[in-house]
Amino acid sequence: MLDSLAVRPVLAVLFVFVVLVLGFLLLTLPACHLRSDSASSGAWNRLDLWRVAPVIESTPAEWRKATIRQISFLGAEEVRDLRLVPAQQLIAFPKRTAGQVKALEQRASSRVRWTIQPDRDAYFSFVPLGTTNGCACTYLVGIREAPDKLDKLYRVDAEPVGPIAQAAVEVDLSAYAGRRVDLLLQIEGSAAHAPGQPVPSVLWGSPAVYGRKALAATRRSGTAHPNILLIGFDTLRADELGAWGRSPSLTPSLDRLAEQSDVWLDAFSTFNVTNPSFASILTGLYGKNHGVYDLQTPLPGSHVTLAELLTGAGYETLALISASHLGDHNSGLGQGFAEVSTATEHYAAEMPIDMTMDWLAARAGKPRPFFVWLHLFDPHTPHTPPQPYALGFRPAAAAGLSPVRLWIPFRQPEPRGFTEPVLGADRDLYDGEVAYLDRQVGRLLDFLESRGLLENTVVAVVADHGENLGDHGIRFRHLGLFDTTTHVPLMVRWPGGEREGRRIGGLVQTLDLFPTLLAAAGVKAPQQDGTDLRELTGEGHEGRRAVFSEHAGRLGISVRTQEYRYGLNQGNDRRFLPDGPYLYDLEADPGEVQNLAGRGLPVEKELNGLLLRWLSSRRRSPNPQSRDLTEEEEQRLKALGYG
Repeated sequence: MLDSLAVRPVLAVLFVFVVLVLGFLLLTLPACHLRSDSASSGAWNRLDLWRVAPVIESTPAEWRKATIRQISFLGAEEVRDLRLVPAQQLIAFPKRTAGQVKALEQRASSRVRWTIQPDRDAYFSFVPLGTTNGCACTYLVGIREAPDKLDKLYRVDAEPVGPIAQAAVEVDLSAYAGRRVDLLLQIEGSAAHAPGQPVPSVLWGSPAVYGRKALAATRRSGTAHPNILLIGFDTLRADELGAWGRSPSLTPSLDRLAEQSDVWLDAFSTFNVTNPSFASILTGLYGKNHGVYDLQTPLPGSHVTLAELLTGAGYETLALISASHLGDHNSGLGQGFAEVSTATEHYAAEMPIDMTMDWLAARAGKPRPFFVWLHLFDPHTPHTPPQPYALGFRPAAAAGLSPVRLWIPFRQPEPRGFTEPVLGADRDLYDGEVAYLDRQVGRLLDFLESRGLLENTVVAVVADHGENLGDHGIRFRHLGLFDTTTHVPLMVRWPGGEREGRRIGGLVQTLDLFPTLLAAAGVKAPQQDGTDLRELTGEGHEGRRAVFSEHAGRLGISVRTQEYRYGLNQGNDRRFLPDGPYLYDLEADPGEVQNLAGRGLPVEKELNGLLLRWLSSRRRSPNPQSRDLTEEEEQRLKALGYG
């Protein structure tokens, strides 16, 4: 019997103890053991078992199917403790789900198989999501090389699905590399059920087989057009990343990427909400010029997007949108993309990451460059990181697509619950989401590196906005225009082998990515509000004099310099944002707590004039047409803290 590489779901206290010991041992290892040369170790391949129908070996006679494909959740469908929710909120705030993942539902007392030929370093990965119908069952994983030779590799009892999903399991298959074997998945347990009741079953989350083998490099030499991967995070504050000073770091993969990238330390969003912010990133326009201020006004088709321009330059294009309210039907941001995938609720990061790898693998060898916009909803509320991130652990180093060997704590390790009655989470679970997100991005970067794609790919990382997380008295709502909601990570890794990055000061805006990426592709940018970041902060240039942000719903505007933030609020939630002007001295008051407006400071008059001149200077553009939300869409948005 082979041992699994994964820690089985056990009592949290025991898990914490074991991982702390391993983390201590890790600190004594040389740093060279923490990284590998992915490209020279072979190209990663992924076999998605969700897509490939298995052979049924045994199943009770009353039904023909043993497995059912579905889109499930990385955790419970309802993550709140409803006992904490006041009755009047139950209608306004419907269920809040964990992120969506692919899942195979397998019925009790059944066994299925896939015939595979594992590659080098192969493993079978899945999340034991558990049971939603009370199945007293056990997961079993085995390998059969011959009729009389069966190795039982892994077994674990199925638990009821809870708000926090169990840790991913990685079962080592490397001993079978190069041999044709049967991978067996069996659910042990009684299939008995009362008439009209569901058949006992369990869920295998994100089931796939991974391995490495030598492949011809997919890079294209001599082309003037690099690939472009734009990773857009939702609700990620800059100060959550190690590259921006978070200690202990949550993000070894993004920190490693930052070491090879140009990192703009003082990047600010144009909005504090998703749809308008991404409209700015993909058009290079401020909201005052593209006209999108909410989650239901589509970008007018007359505006030219990054995808449209790159399509015209010969790029293959793909958009993976992890939140339903950012879908093309609401945002209009699908224009120009040949393929668009949008979540029906919201994806957990592993699902669109897997979809991106599958898409790239399918187009291997094609001569055309690609442009992928990968929108990742984590770490937006509701915060539902799986174990062990929810306990306070993250990988000890950037592991890429290899199984995580060792985990270390980023806080005092212990479980967290959903005690907030409205939004159901806390700061520690937000941190866990960031650590989980980093692990998923690291998997994609390793896939690209192993296939030689990083050598001709521009990787741009940006967030649409931040989150308050209790700052300014606001919990889990990105209300207001502060550094907490507008200061976001922004970095670009340029094509080439492993390179030394730069940390760049000077104010920039997320919309500056638009002309930057077009310039990298050799495409002329149309008239817009952005400036190529390499020109804006190049030799002799120190960035923008000021950056501007607008509040969702036209409820406020703000101008920020290196020394001050000045803004105007009107009609917002007055518990937190009273009407009128505000002025903060950022050097003396970086937390933006003491409002200096109305004290007669000369800088207030200066910034007020600058802000009003900026607002009055508009480009000619068509008026976007808002549409009414359906009742279901209104409930979804309220569940996410909007409205």
